[in-house]
Amino acid sequence: MRSVPSVYESQTSTYSGTSTGYSSGVAYASGVGVIPTFGSSTVHTSGSSSSLLAAHIAPPPPPRLAPQGSSCGLAIVIALAAAWGVILLPYLFTSGDRNAGTNSAIMFTILGGPFVFAAVMMIIQRSKARRRSQEAFAAHSVVYPSFATAWSATYVCLRCHVAYVPEGALPIGASPAFPVHRFPDLIAATAARLRGEM
Repeated sequence: MRSVPSVYESQTSTYSGTSTGYSSGVAYASGVGVIPTFGSSTVHTSGSSSSLLAAHIAPPPPPRLAPQGSSCGLAIVIALAAAWGVILLPYLFTSGDRNAGTNSAIMFTILGGPFVFAAVMMIIQRSKARRRSQEAFAAHSVVYPSFATAWSATYVCLRCHVAYVPEGALPIGASPAFPVHRFPDLIAATAARLRGEM
């Protein structure tokens, strides 16, 4: 029997490295003839690897706000709507035609209206997505300490591949043994007991 944090650490590794390659050859240049050529390339690699057991008993992810994405799409739509306004509004103020204002408004509605509508819909959708992300972050921040505590107190049997919380490791008593492929269920149940929900 070994604690889950120690097993996870021993079966997870990170790596990084750099490799450089060189090449040489000849090329033909107009007016010069054959000339020698040389080149080099450098490749940087990094990452992490883990065993199947380590993947099963990975720690619970910490709270993290989801990226909101780029505002480029919204900026482009607003710029297109503004462009139609710039094109049509001068005509409204410089034309002597008494129907110029009406014509300009109709043209702007027909040509620029969809862009304005799309910009408004994008703003509303981004606002809803941001609110959902913040609510999920707040909810996970509340329960994360209990998940981290449960994970740290859990032990795994390397021979029979079961995980459990031993008696005395937490003030809630021992837990039943779970097979490692159901490890997240064990952590969720233990965390719920720590929060007094079970």
